[in-house]
Amino acid sequence: MEAYEVSAFTRENEGGNLAGVVIMDNLLSENEMQEIATKFGYSETAFVEIFEENIFNVRFFTVTNEVDLCGHATIATFHLLKEKGYITKKEAFQYTKAGKLKVICDNNILMEMSKPVVKNDLDKDQCADLLSINPDEIINKPKIVEVGLPDAMVVVKDYQVLEKIKMKKDEVTKFSNDNEITGFHVATIEKGNYYVRNFAPACGIDEESATGTANGGMFVYLQSKGYIKGDEQISFKQGDLMNLPSEIVVKQIDDIIWVGGKATIIKELSI
Repeated sequence: MEAYEVSAFTRENEGGNLAGVVIMDNLLSENEMQEIATKFGYSETAFVEIFEENIFNVRFFTVTNEVDLCGHATIATFHLLKEKGYITKKEAFQYTKAGKLKVICDNNILMEMSKPVVKNDLDKDQCADLLSINPDEIINKPKIVEVGLPDAMVVVKDYQVLEKIKMKKDEVTKFSNDNEITGFHVATIEKGNYYVRNFAPACGIDEESATGTANGGMFVYLQSKGYIKGDEQISFKQGDLMNLPSEIVVKQIDDIIWVGGKATIIKELSI
């Protein structure tokens, strides 16, 4: 059994989002995985079963519950597997509760996202209240989008609005549970740069410094609103206000959304 702390979506070798990665030689029970994830305390911990050559079964746990897919923990996992010699080709696969997904292990680790699902609109006034901003500071109607995990996508008019957000934790938690979403993903565009913040208190995460699945969803949302073209590659900057500068690359190839970035192994962990 091997366990490591890995930072994913680093920007110039700094920042990123920490994940736990456990490579299992013996399968753990669901309760055992949850106990380890809770003990580690990362926003997500990935548990990896080596299935076949370059094919892995991966399960993801927050400190409170299992989730179908996690972007930053996937990037962390496959960077680690590549560095430790478990991956021998450029292409690998992971079986997850969101399906069988391809991972490209190159200069960046890129993960295939599940097919995008654009869901219902959300009330702008309610979303503004939950984020402690004014409704006129939100552009377009917020919408739930899912590319592995469902999130409320919100675009605000400038960086100053993004900076001043103060989510109402208890209310956002209830709203997330009521609407069966992970949380809020909020973006703004300034001078060609894409900045985002992510709030998921229902999953035990007040704010996350780098989020893979949610940025895939934001790409789809911005595309639907005409901000970006399908053949563009976008780099989302996240975590700056947490002093954890992160960069998440998103692009679309043949109707498939890919999310990726770089990662760094920080240290080995004791289980």
